[in-house]
Amino acid sequence: MGDQINCLDYLKSKTQVDVDSLDIRVSIELGPFVDCTSNQADAYQELLNPRHADLLKKAAALANEIKGHYHSVNFEELAMELSMLSLATSIAPKITGAILVMVNPRYSYSTAKIIDNGQRLYRLCKFLEPDFDLSRLIIKVPSTWEGMQACRKLKNFNVKTLATTVFSMEQAILAAEAGCIYISPFLNELKATFDSTYHDPSPIFDICVNAQRYYEHHSYPIRVKACAAVNVEQILQLAGVHAFTAPADQLRELASMQEPAAKLAQRSLFKQPSADTNTNGNTHVQIKGHSNGHANGGTHEGTNGITNEDAKGAALGNTEGDTRGESGRSSDETLKKRTFIDDESEYRLAFSRADDGKAQMKLTQALNMFSDYQVKAEALMRDNDMTKIG
Repeated sequence: MGDQINCLDYLKSKTQVDVDSLDIRVSIELGPFVDCTSNQADAYQELLNPRHADLLKKAAALANEIKGHYHSVNFEELAMELSMLSLATSIAPKITGAILVMVNPRYSYSTAKIIDNGQRLYRLCKFLEPDFDLSRLIIKVPSTWEGMQACRKLKNFNVKTLATTVFSMEQAILAAEAGCIYISPFLNELKATFDSTYHDPSPIFDICVNAQRYYEHHSYPIRVKACAAVNVEQILQLAGVHAFTAPADQLRELASMQEPAAKLAQRSLFKQPSADTNTNGNTHVQIKGHSNGHANGGTHEGTNGITNEDAKGAALGNTEGDTRGESGRSSDETLKKRTFIDDESEYRLAFSRADDGKAQMKLTQALNMFSDYQVKAEALMRDNDMTKIG
C-alpha cells in the first residue's frame, strides 16, 4: 500500500489550503492556514453564537456612531459590515495570508454600489484596526458583468478582489481581464452545500483545471481558489489547484485521514506527469465524470482521479461525461485566447450559453441564497441596536 500520509498534510503540500470559517477556533485547532475566506452565510451563522453577543452590541454602537459619515448605507448594513470585519480581523493573526470578505450580494448587478462597498470595507477595516495591513484584505465580488467592471475600477484604488460564484470559463476569463487576483469556482451548486439531500448533477471540476491552465498559458497574474466541495473526496481530486478553501468539518475529516501518498497522487486531476502536456508544460486533464454529491468512501482509481464502476456509492458518479473537458471543448480550444472585458453583449450571450445555461442558473441561485443571508444578518443587527431597544 505504500507509506501512509495525513491527507490534510498531503493537500497542503500540493495546494494552498485556506479556511472557510469565521470561527477562530478552527484556525487555532487545525492551522496554520494561508487565507481565511467568508461570505454572508458564514458571517450570519457565526454571529448567531452567543459568545459574540458583545461583538454584536459593539458593532451596532459603532454603526450608530459613524453612520453620519456613510450616507450611502443604512445602519443595519453598516453594522453587518463592522461585525463581519471584526470576526475576520480577529482571525488574521492566526493565518499567514489574507482575510476575504464579501460585498453585499444584493449589489451584484450594480457596478457603482459594488465600487462604493469595496472602498467602504477598506475604510471600515482601517477604522476598526488602524494597524492592520490592508494588503491582507481581499474583497469578494460576485462574478456578474457589473461585478467584474467594478473589480476593474477597484484595482485603480489598490483594492484587491476575488471573483466569487464562478461557474464558467467565461466568468473566469472576464475576472482575469478585470484584474482580480483570485477566482473562486464553486464545484457544486451552492444549494448542494446547504442541503445534504440535494446533489448537483454537473459539478465543475473541469473549470478549475481549465481556468488554471488558461491563466498559466496566457501569463495572467490570477489564481484559482476552488470552493464548495460537498465532501473531502472532491477536495482531494483537486490537489494541485492553486488554492482550496474548505469549511471546518471537511478540514477536520482530512486531518483525521491517512492514505498512501501514491494513491492520493493518482486521484488528483492535476497529477503530474501527464500523457497530455503541451509545449508550455501545462497539463490538460480530460474530465470523464462528475461528482454527484454527498456519499463518502469508495475507491478512486479511475482515469484522472475519477471513480470507475460507480465506486460503490462514492463521491463520484456519472462516468460517461464529455471527455473533452469544459463545455465539450478540446484542449486547444480551452487555451485559445478570448476577450470579453470591453464587449458586454458578447459576454452576456456567451455566458448565457455556458454549460447549456446551467452556469447562469447556478449563479442566480447562489446570489439569491447569499442575499437571503445578508437580509438575515441585517435583521440580527437591528435586534442589537440599543437605541431602539426599550
